[in-house]
Amino acid sequence: MILTLGACRGPGLPVGGGATPGREQVRVEVWVDAAWWRPGDGSRERPLRSLAEALARPGPLTVHLAAGAYRGPFTLPEDVRLEGEGPGTVLLVETPQGTVLRAAGPSGGGEGPASDGQRVPPPISPGSQGLPFRPAGHGGFPLSPLGVRGSVAVSSGSPLKATDPQDLSSPATGTGGVLLRNLEVRGGTWGLEVTGGGRVLVENVGFSGQRQGAVRVTSGRFDAVDARFEATVSETVGVLLDAPEEAPSPPSSRDAWLRGTSFTGPFRRAVRVRGAESRVLLEDVRFTGPVTALGMDGGHAEVRRAVSEGGRGAAFSVVEGSLVMEDVRVRGHELAVSAMRALRLEVRGLFSVGAERAGLGVVASRGVLLEDVVVRGSGSHGAFQLTGSEVEARRLHVEDAAEYGVVAVGGSLKLTGGTVVGVRAVDGITGDGLHLRQVRADVEGVVIRRTTGACVLAAQNARVYLRDAELEQCGQAALLVDTLARLDATGVEARDSGETVLAAMGDGDLRVDALLIRGASQGLIWAECTGDTRVRLGRIRTEDRRGEEAPCVERLAEPRPGPR
Repeated sequence: MILTLGACRGPGLPVGGGATPGREQVRVEVWVDAAWWRPGDGSRERPLRSLAEALARPGPLTVHLAAGAYRGPFTLPEDVRLEGEGPGTVLLVETPQGTVLRAAGPSGGGEGPASDGQRVPPPISPGSQGLPFRPAGHGGFPLSPLGVRGSVAVSSGSPLKATDPQDLSSPATGTGGVLLRNLEVRGGTWGLEVTGGGRVLVENVGFSGQRQGAVRVTSGRFDAVDARFEATVSETVGVLLDAPEEAPSPPSSRDAWLRGTSFTGPFRRAVRVRGAESRVLLEDVRFTGPVTALGMDGGHAEVRRAVSEGGRGAAFSVVEGSLVMEDVRVRGHELAVSAMRALRLEVRGLFSVGAERAGLGVVASRGVLLEDVVVRGSGSHGAFQLTGSEVEARRLHVEDAAEYGVVAVGGSLKLTGGTVVGVRAVDGITGDGLHLRQVRADVEGVVIRRTTGACVLAAQNARVYLRDAELEQCGQAALLVDTLARLDATGVEARDSGETVLAAMGDGDLRVDALLIRGASQGLIWAECTGDTRVRLGRIRTEDRRGEEAPCVERLAEPRPGPR
């Protein structure tokens, strides 16, 4: 009996009813051509002239837009796809004010302007949530509301939430989302605004001519694949994830996923993230000309395979947020990466060339991990500036740095493996390879060559442990301690020091063991023996013992003959 009753059901579902699990609703296809000169019915043969009229139709919509100009503003229903014919299909507003497209989402509600001030009723709900949406050209992979991993809870009329930042791994516009493909969005204060938990995916879409920004998300998700953002005026933003001034309860999330996308022109920030509930993933993205490629005030961002060049500020900047970077190239800019009070900073495979100030600047941050980072040709503040932060670094590489190779002031530094080649001092005072002040530093396996100043300097109560280091052509000294610092060095080879090999002053404490010396123009030790200044010598192989007679030098082991 149950089977018989089930078989008697009609094939259709009432509007607003539940959809069959695993089956996408039948979409209504509408054709629109702004140049069509006769009345139309929305068919391929007799298209409509008005996009607003097409958007007013009920049901999940697929709107095919012919080449032409479509004047808005437009409010997009929850489940609509706009398919253009390339750059010739243009959505715009004719005045500098206003937003070209608005996607209000399930909790946005209300009526909104559709085109030229017309009022269109709110779209009818398609009646299903959380079904996979498979846009053409993606090989049919499922696009869940926040990716394919992690715990995702979706309910009608509520913001989308995910428990795992790794969920930002693929675009997301399930049933109820908006798809824009093969068209241009021009003009307006904003090109697109996403509110009320809306979800928008754009493919091969260009944004240009906006006066304030291209895309603004206050609640919901925006994904872009092969998109183009062009700034025609300065001080604008490309994509903004913006925390509302009055935080809703519960807080609404803002997510973005950008892949294969380019930002060109004088954006103030190409991508801006504001608020703890904002998250963005950038993959295969290129920035040309923005002052800052990514600027963060809180939130979480991941950047993979990105290039930024031609900017004047920090390329990637985070304040009180979390930033993860992998395989990123930066040419020019004031700094490649700037972090202040970051909750987490992980940088792997960064290559910075020609930074005006420094390659990386990190201030008062914790959870900092740097791996395989190369800084070449950095400016007035050295290659790495680490201030009051907890940093673990592996395999750093510095070439042709001004003033400093690595500066660490306060906090802690664990450096394993690294190369510093060529540090010059413009004023003749600095030029140190490792410049360590007020910091707890554990350094192992580094190679430092051709410095104007000291290869390793410890000062101002720093506590430094150095192991297995090669120091060559150190201009002032291979190892230098000053102002209450302590430097313990084991397994160091020093070659061709410009002045002395070991230097101590200002109540500094220098302890060396297993030291091999090959050439020193002005002797082994220079010490200013006042106060508690000490040089403690363990096993040393050298032929030059000048300076050992100083009263503050203690010999803990007999020196061995130097190398032949």
